[in-house]
Amino acid sequence: MSHTLQPLRWDIFCRVIDNFGDIGVCWRLANILQQDYAQNVRLWVDEPQALAALEPSLNADLNHQTICGIEVCVWKDDFPTTRPGDLPNIVIEAFGCELPANYLQAMLDAAKQPIWINLEYFSAEPWVQGFHAMPSKQANGLDKSFFFPSVLPNTGGLMREADLLQRRDAFNDPTTSHQAWCKQWGLAKPLKNSFKISLFAYENNALESLFDIWSNSTNTDQPIEVYLPQGRLLTSAQAYFDRPLHAGDNLTQGNMTLHILPFLPQSEYDKLLWLCDLNFVRGEESMVRAQWASKPFIWHIYPTDDDAHWDKLNAFLAVYSEDLAPAAKQALTEFMQGWNQQTLELQHWQNLSNQWASLQKHAHQWVNRLENLGELTSNLVKTIKSKV
Repeated sequence: MSHTLQPLRWDIFCRVIDNFGDIGVCWRLANILQQDYAQNVRLWVDEPQALAALEPSLNADLNHQTICGIEVCVWKDDFPTTRPGDLPNIVIEAFGCELPANYLQAMLDAAKQPIWINLEYFSAEPWVQGFHAMPSKQANGLDKSFFFPSVLPNTGGLMREADLLQRRDAFNDPTTSHQAWCKQWGLAKPLKNSFKISLFAYENNALESLFDIWSNSTNTDQPIEVYLPQGRLLTSAQAYFDRPLHAGDNLTQGNMTLHILPFLPQSEYDKLLWLCDLNFVRGEESMVRAQWASKPFIWHIYPTDDDAHWDKLNAFLAVYSEDLAPAAKQALTEFMQGWNQQTLELQHWQNLSNQWASLQKHAHQWVNRLENLGELTSNLVKTIKSKV
């Protein structure tokens, strides 16, 4: 923990847009603020069912409860009246979700207005460096600052708990932790010397090609085990096998064994990333966790109607791969772009496999770069401390 801060009150507002990504980021931020910085946090969320999937101890039927030391409130259209004196010290508007009108009015009427931060979506596009943490005067006269998660210098960095890397390293004893974790989730013991892949993505037509490639792999000395949590990609897998798939199912086809997992709580998903050699991730929350896992990964970015996601994907690839050798950079870039275009061929997999040693080494070194940027919550606390 790089920075300390006197206990302050925080309100975090979240609207669930991308299934679990938005609330996943907000819940993690709330936990880190509470656990690592002893801050008083209240989280407003419009779909408590999404949070309950990530944190099973939450009762989605309650409008107000305290979980893990965090006050969780359901954000309804008829938002309760907020008096200026009841406002917190810091307001986090996650991903431009737009604060309730009566809450904004209370901020405007307050003798001491809260610090207003808009936590933005991740971006590695160069322009974010000029806008990060900069105040912007709103039409109502209030100042709002924009905070950008990023892998670029002079931005917010990426979020992680203070003890995450220690927990990761402690888990990475395959003879004990890996077997116990698989048993906990009703999975078969990992095969000896298998190549393990986790799949968490949006529906993707390229999955059929990958399953064919992995099943027909000639490297029978290294079987491929695929771990697929229940979610949107399960639909694609069911279409491939032409049958319903349920948590606990284990299917073997050629050199590939497919394991179906339940949808994992947020606290357990990291362990799946640590278990596997290659991780397919989606959105932003799982993509950030994949980077801290120190494993190569393939990112299925959230597609936008205006195709702006391609600029975002390519900007990240440019930064992430800048220290890779040309062949490794090309293999990773073409595979990740192909996955997002939902079209992959055998050559894509072969090229990626041929560069595996370089990609593994790079994934380990990348964490050092993230550490040098500073952790997002620490950087946020530092910003708040300068404003209090």
